[in-house]
Amino acid sequence: MSYASVAIVGRPNVGKSTLFNRLVGSRISIEAPTAGVTRDRILYPMVLEHSDSGKVKHFDLIDTGGIGIVDKQHLEVDVEKQIEFAIAQASALLFLVDVRDGVTPADKEIARRLRRYEKPVLLVANKADTAELEDMPPSFHELGFGDVLTVSAKHKRNMPELEDALVDLL
Repeated sequence: MSYASVAIVGRPNVGKSTLFNRLVGSRISIEAPTAGVTRDRILYPMVLEHSDSGKVKHFDLIDTGGIGIVDKQHLEVDVEKQIEFAIAQASALLFLVDVRDGVTPADKEIARRLRRYEKPVLLVANKADTAELEDMPPSFHELGFGDVLTVSAKHKRNMPELEDALVDLL
């Protein structure tokens, strides 16, 4: 039996590290408003139980750097290698976008890239800090991954729903 893993991927500053930390319940990844802080893969073993079915899943959660980052220290190639490795090794992908920005050209490019892997993808729109922002996601359907789940990693909005969706994804 192989061990499952879920890689959190997306462009810079969509809240990947904040979501990672919220899901693991501890501040492991560095969170900062500056793009490019996460450069390596950060892995944490997880156990989640579905709130309705009671189904339990064990998996590694992987935080990655921002896809398409431009770095002053010219580490883009190294960051991209880490992201590519995480995506290739993952059993499933959590594609994180920013609900406040809507669909960006970078999001569209990342969606095209992720489809090449033919892996399950959970599309999550982060930073839905208010009820109004939670109602914005229909535009994300154009990315081609079905329904979008809106969350606020910072304010703990819809975290139980996300955990159940991750269990279902695996």
